[in-house]
Amino acid sequence: MTPGLWHRLRVEADTVFGSRDGSNGANQPIDDGLISRLELADRTMRETLRLHPAGVVSPRESAVDVHVGGYVIPKGTLIMWSAHLAGRNSVAWADPLRYNPDRFANLTNEQKSVADQAWVPFGRGARNCIGFMLAQMELTIMIARLAQRLDIAPITDVVPQPVGLVVNRPLGGTPMRVNVRAST
Repeated sequence: MTPGLWHRLRVEADTVFGSRDGSNGANQPIDDGLISRLELADRTMRETLRLHPAGVVSPRESAVDVHVGGYVIPKGTLIMWSAHLAGRNSVAWADPLRYNPDRFANLTNEQKSVADQAWVPFGRGARNCIGFMLAQMELTIMIARLAQRLDIAPITDVVPQPVGLVVNRPLGGTPMRVNVRAST
C-alpha cells in the first residue's frame, strides 16, 4: 500500500461525509456534488483499475478493414485487446508499474487526453461496459467509506500476481489485517 494513502483517504471521507457518529451531516444523501468531492478516492479507483482491471483481455471483431501501424486487419478478424496491457503502456503512463493515484491529479489537457484514451478498464466506445458509470461511482464511494470505517494493513510486502483472463484476480488473494477504525 502506498504510504499515507489510507490516512489521506480517511481524511477526505471524514471531510466529505462528516463524522461517523452522525454529526456534521454524516447522513446526507449521496449525490453528484458529494461524489465529485471524493477526488482522492476517485483517483485511487482509477489507478487501481489502471493496473488491475477486472478483465485482462476482451475480444472484438473488426467491422471494417483497419489500418494500424502499416498493417491491415481485414474485416471479420477476431481482435484481442487488453486493458491490462493498456494500463502498463509506457507511452501513455509515466513509470507505468508504480502505483500512484496522484498521477490523475492536475493533468494538462494533453495528459488528460492521453489518460482518457489509455484508461480502458471498462472498454471504450460503443461497446464499453453499460454499467461503467455506476461501477465508478460505487467503487469510489466504497473506497471512501472503507477508509473512513476500517484500519487495514497488509500482512506481507509481497504483491500478489494477477491471474485469470476474463476475470482478473490476485493469485492467493490479498491478505490483510482488518480492524474497525479506532475512535478518534
